Amino acid sequence: MSLRSFSLVLIVLSVVANAPLRAQESSTWSALEREDVRLARIAERVMVANASLCDILMPATGMILHSRDQYREGVADDRFADGSLAISSIVPHSPAARAGLRRDDVILAINGLAVSAIAPPDDGNLREAAFTLLASQPTGATIALRIKRDAVEQMISVVPPAGCRSLVEIMTGDGPRARSDGQVIQVQYDFAAQLDDAQMAVVLAHELAHTVLEHRRRKEEAGIDNGVFAEFGRNQQVNRQAEIEADRLSVHLLANAGFDPSSIPLFWRSEIGRSLGGAMPSFVYPTQEARAQLVEREMEMFLPHRRGPSWPGHLLELKERSFAAD
Repeated sequence: MSLRSFSLVLIVLSVVANAPLRAQESSTWSALEREDVRLARIAERVMVANASLCDILMPATGMILHSRDQYREGVADDRFADGSLAISSIVPHSPAARAGLRRDDVILAINGLAVSAIAPPDDGNLREAAFTLLASQPTGATIALRIKRDAVEQMISVVPPAGCRSLVEIMTGDGPRARSDGQVIQVQYDFAAQLDDAQMAVVLAHELAHTVLEHRRRKEEAGIDNGVFAEFGRNQQVNRQAEIEADRLSVHLLANAGFDPSSIPLFWRSEIGRSLGGAMPSFVYPTQEARAQLVEREMEMFLPHRRGPSWPGHLLELKERSFAAD
């Protein structure tokens, strides 16, 4: 599955259902939804806490949405009896939860724009278009939702904080365990299910760091291959540098969100962290022990108390540095 611009989480964190039948094969529907909510909860915490570090923001509502056109005919039809866009789950204690929104509420309009007037992208689905609309709403402002619940329409207002703009989703099937493209962060379901919350936060923070440091843009401007030739020549050098930058920044992202950044070296020295190296060494990623030592040096030099608030200006300035000169 390729990274697409905007599936759906908001923080509107919409997590899952690109292939619901395949997801059901790997786990039960309810187990997959629990993983969705867990990832959304952790992502909301990290993205809101680090909003000041991000250039592009969105309202962090805590809604997890899905749409009828994500599913094969006959699958989940009962959840879309009153409309094509609905709430899959709600992050506990989020703005959406405090506003009284519930699982299976159908979304009829967003700030006065009817969902029926929203056109899905050519290669995507309605929830992606809804994410784009929700994420583009002004931060710090109220979002008015017209919903239908138990066949009754009502208006509900949500007052969300600002968070870093990124779609975060669980992906099913084969593929990298975690990846990001500057707009979308994906974590593979089977991998996520092995992680505790602290480990999930480590993975999420690393991928978000790629977004904050604008690695996708910087690589494209420098003509760096992120695919077949990623591990060769100059591509290898730049791709490794991007991974090192992301590891270092993840220390600060976790600390700002109230997570202990010491969980990063613990992760890389754990059984699951060591297993990520695979049978063959990577030319892009440093060894797990090297990554553990790298973040330990970052903490020693720039975050000796292991907690936020942190303003990692020495790393944020890298956004203005071209990889073309490396």
